[in-house]
Amino acid sequence: MVTKLENTKFAAEVGSVRELNLYLKSGWTLMLTYVKQSSDKQTPRFVLGWQNDEEPKVPELLDEWELNEMDRQRYI
Repeated sequence: MVTKLENTKFAAEVGSVRELNLYLKSGWTLMLTYVKQSSDKQTPRFVLGWQNDEEPKVPELLDEWELNEMDRQRYI
């Protein structure tokens, strides 16, 4: 199946494979992947497109701050 960029109605960007998989399971299409570099750190980024006619299904996710807090609390 060929994905056409012009069929994209909404776009989203996520930074983890966990988030990516939730979007893909909800019917989104992977459009682009790249690596974001800042200082000495590299993080993957995934751009997804919603190409269906109905309203986009956005999975409920924890934001980056919430994930960092959970990780921090784990080691206290």
